[in-house]
Amino acid sequence: MRASVICCPPGAEAVRLQLPVALRREEVYRYMGCPQDDPTAAALLDVCEPELLAAVQPRGTWRVLFRQDAPEGLYLDPGDVGRHLVGCDRVVLMAVTLGAGVERLLRRYTAADVALASAADAAGSVLAEQAADELERILREQFAQQGLYMTGRYSPGYGDWPIQVQRELCRILDTGRSIGLGVSENSLMAPRKSITAVLGVADHPVTGKLAGCGNCVLRDTCAYRKRGKTCADR
Repeated sequence: MRASVICCPPGAEAVRLQLPVALRREEVYRYMGCPQDDPTAAALLDVCEPELLAAVQPRGTWRVLFRQDAPEGLYLDPGDVGRHLVGCDRVVLMAVTLGAGVERLLRRYTAADVALASAADAAGSVLAEQAADELERILREQFAQQGLYMTGRYSPGYGDWPIQVQRELCRILDTGRSIGLGVSENSLMAPRKSITAVLGVADHPVTGKLAGCGNCVLRDTCAYRKRGKTCADR
């Protein structure tokens, strides 16, 4: 998989990402809350998968900051995200989006077929994760060449890290200009199938720390918890 560089703001980098030719269906079934041998779900994905893959235009952007220089509005030190970044003197802010084409397709499905829209929404979420995985892979390769190590990614709204951080993170990355990703005053991203995150960087092995469900701001509405799982089970 290759990525081409695109224009981005000073201090940041951005790329056009290429997705795999297939969707991780086992993950989509988890999002949908149905078994992998569900014929109805499989039939819905047979319809929407090729259209989603044709519509997707994944882009990613990132910026490396020394942790001491990170703006206070990112709230990197307290709570769960602070524990995730223990031992890291630098952080990588990253954002990916699938693009406006997927957003238009999801709106069309929503107007035409509720079941198909639900399957496509789950599939879009998985494709966004695949795009984030690809950008993370690129970053890991770059840092490994420098003898540096990274934690996994940690997104706003996870644990007790406020979802409102999303706006500050996108402002720093200038995502509207670099990859066409905007954030509303309510911290909703547009296009919806987008991901923002922070990763820690250190000169020694680091693993990060996953937050538990107890403090998570999404614990009352989390689809995973309703199925007796956690997002770490993905």
